Amino acid sequence: MKKRNAFTLIELLVVIAIIAILAAILFPVFAQAKSAAKNTTTVSNMKQIGLAFQMYLNDNDDMYSQAGTMNGNGASWTSGACTAAIGCPSWDTLLMPYMKSFEIFSSSFDRAPKSLSPYGESKRSFRVAANVVNGYAGFSTWDGKDHGFQAMSNSAVASPAGTILVTEQRSPATSQCTWWAGAAFYECGVWYSRSSNTLANDDPVAVGTQKGLYAYGSGIDYAYSNRANFLFTDSHTKSFPKAYKFPGYLQKKDMNTAVSTTLKGVCLDADIFVRSDKDCPIPTE
Repeated sequence: MKKRNAFTLIELLVVIAIIAILAAILFPVFAQAKSAAKNTTTVSNMKQIGLAFQMYLNDNDDMYSQAGTMNGNGASWTSGACTAAIGCPSWDTLLMPYMKSFEIFSSSFDRAPKSLSPYGESKRSFRVAANVVNGYAGFSTWDGKDHGFQAMSNSAVASPAGTILVTEQRSPATSQCTWWAGAAFYECGVWYSRSSNTLANDDPVAVGTQKGLYAYGSGIDYAYSNRANFLFTDSHTKSFPKAYKFPGYLQKKDMNTAVSTTLKGVCLDADIFVRSDKDCPIPTE
């Protein structure tokens, strides 16, 4: 009688146990590799945004754009500040001629769903520092007046390598702008296009009890290893840990609050329409 070769039950269980151990070891490695790949793409996108800003500056007398454009209950459409092609433009739509793809303004870490836009379904995963790319053009939604727009000159940036330009601030709250199909892109994406501080989005101080401005416009997403990437005005991008105190900045939540040495972040805030002495400063050296 021919003898048949086969695994014993013990041998089979040993093999299964080895596979389970290998899987437990490798799955976290795969997850880390996936996160690292997402982070690499995010850094690349931010660097492309930095280059687009440099081209924009070259074409606009070395002046930064506005962060957004207020609808003014329709007045900005009449004045031409808002157009049918791109709505009431914000900094990212103004950079589009240099970018060609709106996907560059998105991050794979962004938890918000895509929204309707002139560029198809899209996300806005980044914000500009309010004390560099400041304010809104067009008529104010609140008082119906055109306050003018005071752009910041790149030559006023004393420390290009130390001045934050773009942050990884992204909030799923913007997707709650659902009163019409394009509200998330055409309205909330414009109103809340600026970062007011570098607090983490899981820091209760960042949002507090307020809805609206801070629910949408405050809180950096330190999604990758408790770190976030920041683009600086000289176009370099660098990663920093949560609660990092950037040199040359004040530890304030916004321009209207007091300095607090216990605050786990610094202030990037500035007046909505005009440059003001109350604006949070940028580094001077």
